[in-house]
Amino acid sequence: PLPHPPENEYKPVSLKTIHDNPHLFHVSTPINIERLASALTIHPNRVFIASVIRSLKIGLWPWADTNPTGDYPETWDNAWANITSAKESEFVAAQCEEEAEKSQHSLAFGPDLLPGMYSTPIIAVPKPHSDDLRLIANQSAG
Repeated sequence: PLPHPPENEYKPVSLKTIHDNPHLFHVSTPINIERLASALTIHPNRVFIASVIRSLKIGLWPWADTNPTGDYPETWDNAWANITSAKESEFVAAQCEEEAEKSQHSLAFGPDLLPGMYSTPIIAVPKPHSDDLRLIANQSAG
């Protein structure tokens, strides 16, 4: 079966932020979960199917370890990247708005992160052989 996240991943401060701000944490899937569950009622591996259905309903991050050394801060604003031009600033704003319309990004909620949140640097880089820009979220930063 797909594993549950480890108990240490259920941090009270993060859970409270999620509970108090559900509009920021919308999760959707094109899968009709109930129909899938119904179609798989005769599958021989009931434990695995139950874990897949549970994961589709509540989320999935198997083998998560978001604090391997135990010394990560509770909240971290890692948005250190400077937007260096008006063109980049307009591009990033437009891309973030487009991503929010597609439910890929949360809508803006203020200048400060909420408890338990982390941010990553977002930058605009030139596309090769073009004057167009590409949005980069540096997930490796930190």
